[in-house]
Amino acid sequence: MLKKQLILQDPLSFLGYETIDTDKKGNFGAVISRAGVGKTAFLVQIAISSMLKDKNVLHISIQDPVDKVNLWYKEMFLNLTHQHDSKQSKQLWDSLLSKRFIMTFETESFDFSKLIARIDELISQNIFAPQLIILDGLSLDNSMQSALNRLKEYSRQNKFTIWFSVRTHRHQSDDPVSVLRELGGGDASLFNMITQLVPDKDKIQVKRLSIDREITDRPPLLIDPSTMMIKETKNH
Repeated sequence: MLKKQLILQDPLSFLGYETIDTDKKGNFGAVISRAGVGKTAFLVQIAISSMLKDKNVLHISIQDPVDKVNLWYKEMFLNLTHQHDSKQSKQLWDSLLSKRFIMTFETESFDFSKLIARIDELISQNIFAPQLIILDGLSLDNSMQSALNRLKEYSRQNKFTIWFSVRTHRHQSDDPVSVLRELGGGDASLFNMITQLVPDKDKIQVKRLSIDREITDRPPLLIDPSTMMIKETKNH
């Protein structure tokens, strides 16, 4: 019962994404915001929702150590379950851990070839076979266009979905989709799912965007910045 209740809190469902979008193999998703708004916490919610749906999640963090990433998951799960029975919540948490694998890289040592080799090792040695990959903390820029296209083809071949955190700067905040267009180079459809986090007084708006810059007619989510939990949807 608890598991089903938590699945209903999937933030991507609130944004109108259907299972066909979020589970399509080879899809790239992006969570866009300026620094410190909550990209990691939102990605962790996406990951936990996938784990609750029995999907294997590989969380790749650039710079943050495993212990810190694990703490993000524990805190977010506690926020999700604080109104529920603690014993039942702990049992569910323990059952989910086999659905998650955390991998970390130092910024200086990261490259996509190393990443692919590490993932291949996990799969070939029957250690972990991901269905969803979270790639958090990587500073994406135009020099990565060809590598991102290779990664997308690799994800199609291996049937992953990958979500990235994408940091924007002040001059880019009014047009975040242009950042993704530049990253894709000639492939405007590189990122299939795009969400933007925007501070809004004492809340954070979560908007669903599309690559042609149209915002869907679904209202943005409002989340509490202290817990990153969904508070409400905002009507137009």
